[in-house]
Amino acid sequence: MEPATPLLHIRRSLHALAQPLAAVTGMVDLLLMELDEQDELFEEIKLISEQLEKMLEIIEEMRRLARSASGGEVSEVLDITPLSEAT
Repeated sequence: MEPATPLLHIRRSLHALAQPLAAVTGMVDLLLMELDEQDELFEEIKLISEQLEKMLEIIEEMRRLARSASGGEVSEVLDITPLSEAT
């Protein structure tokens, strides 16, 4: 077995980061479904959900770039600058 490369470490770390983030996103989305839109916390929790989704999109793009750099296929490369600037 060959030693892990830095890109493989990055890919594994991004995967490890995405897993709990996806779980939190799911919990926040469930909370949103339980809240009435008139609830004073609804808009704040909706914003949290949107920001979590942006973070997951950034992580996924980073994973795709790392996969491409390590010889994996990527169908297209997206510019993540707009995602990071929108926060």
